Amino acid sequence: MLEHPSKRRFRSRSDAGRNLPSQWLLLQRTEWIVAILLSSLILFLLAVRTMHAGPLWRDECDAVQLAEMPRFADVLANLKYSSFPVLFPAILRAYIALCGGSDLALRCFAFIVGALFVAAAWVHSLSESRQPPLLLLALIGLNLNFLTAGMWIRGYGIGAVFLLVTFTLVARLIRRTTTAGFGAVCLASVAGAQCLFFDGVLMQGIFLGGLAVLFLDRQFKWALLLAGLALVILLGYVPYSYRVMSFLGHVDHIGRATPVQVAAVSSASSWRGSMGACGAPTFVMPWVWLTVILGTAIGSACRLILIWNKKSGGERDVLLFALIVIASSILLFWGFFQWIRMIPLQRYYLALFCLLAAAADLALAHLCRFHWLRLVRISTVLIGTMTLPFAVWPQVLKRETNIDILAEKLEKEAGSNDLILVNSWSRGISFNRYYHGPTRWMTVPNIQDHRMHRYDLLGAKMQEFFPIADIEEAIATTLKSGNRVWVVNDSKVNVKSGRALVLTPAPDPKFGWRADIYSYAWAQQLFLFLQRHAGKINVPMRPQSFVSNNNENASLIRAEGWEY
Repeated sequence: MLEHPSKRRFRSRSDAGRNLPSQWLLLQRTEWIVAILLSSLILFLLAVRTMHAGPLWRDECDAVQLAEMPRFADVLANLKYSSFPVLFPAILRAYIALCGGSDLALRCFAFIVGALFVAAAWVHSLSESRQPPLLLLALIGLNLNFLTAGMWIRGYGIGAVFLLVTFTLVARLIRRTTTAGFGAVCLASVAGAQCLFFDGVLMQGIFLGGLAVLFLDRQFKWALLLAGLALVILLGYVPYSYRVMSFLGHVDHIGRATPVQVAAVSSASSWRGSMGACGAPTFVMPWVWLTVILGTAIGSACRLILIWNKKSGGERDVLLFALIVIASSILLFWGFFQWIRMIPLQRYYLALFCLLAAAADLALAHLCRFHWLRLVRISTVLIGTMTLPFAVWPQVLKRETNIDILAEKLEKEAGSNDLILVNSWSRGISFNRYYHGPTRWMTVPNIQDHRMHRYDLLGAKMQEFFPIADIEEAIATTLKSGNRVWVVNDSKVNVKSGRALVLTPAPDPKFGWRADIYSYAWAQQLFLFLQRHAGKINVPMRPQSFVSNNNENASLIRAEGWEY
């Protein structure tokens, strides 16, 4: 029986490889050796990161303390305060139930996610091009953003895995449309979208590429099914309308919109985030990414012009799919953050860069029919394999936080009648996990729930006329009674600030709902109060050099005595 043309998109290149010249065979063997060494190196870096990342910083504590709530109904009730859809805390909750919630066990969870990404990269390359993974592993596996943010106890790493799997499955679906293949796409895409919100946005780019190819090949039934799946992914976010509203404007406990803005949205901050996401060293890697993406896009477009009218549409379909995914994913990602008016932080780019690297890797595998181009690819990967580990190594060895160190010191030295202040309020999330002493502690400003990032409670504090009056009263009472005040300070405000910034109840006429400005003003007011009324101020512990300054690296300040 003759095979239907729709099921004969493109053949494996293994048959063609049987009679290759000796230089091609040598190049193939070299690619396999480099890919295996590169994968081993990445797994080694993931293991080193697992052992050195240490205790969890506040964003990770947020995710863990949500997953560890007594009942799953409590998880669902508090999901509106989380940054991730329901599947990620559900997976994390199941893992904790099986393996425990210790720091080491949770770091092992992150290692498993990283190893799954390496495995997914191999499946992607072998199933789509019959070649070992090179560019994808080099660009992502040796990327500092992947080795840090991808290894956090957050949804970024597992979201990248599901995104890569979905891309691979859709690429396979356009090659051979089967019910089982479409079912696999459904499972992977829905799971990814319910682990990471950005996946739901970027998967629309994957679906657009698949739709274009399926319509071109007159596979209208499968194109409509894929379009329906894209709609289902978007409708799956309807239950998170509260979370979407919290992106646009946080909602307080009685349902009023309080548009807390974490930081100012600017083109410069977005640019810095994208440059950092390219990896280390930052003066080289952005140019590498730009060259790879632009080179792939231009090369794919030129090749498509040459082969567009050929009867065999296999190569054409792959290149068109990859080209559309690259272009649409960038536009969708940029448009999404313009819509929510939020800075795309460096860690947010991880999913986008994984998708871009996968699409470029797929296209280049088909473009590398020229010996010189294949040599350029393997040479580039070899240079990256030998140099990039040295660029990321210092950060791979650093802890994520020192809050646990300060908490342990306070458990030993703080008296039961002392007062501990955690500045700022968000550091109370990690302090809540690691401090188990009897001393009373408060955050600046003082909010009642320290398990998660409660921006609704913060917004209510921002609307008060005297939001830290209770803290000043507690300080005065403690110091007057002869006890000490300890400040866990992760703010850049100087202890000897000469004058404090005072803002009106939000929205301030100048700064609006800028939460970072309000936190800075409260920190200034706190230290000015201590400077005026504390008899003596010491700094028993300063930020440590072995802790990353990107997340939590706090100092410990001790105040005692009272002066009127």
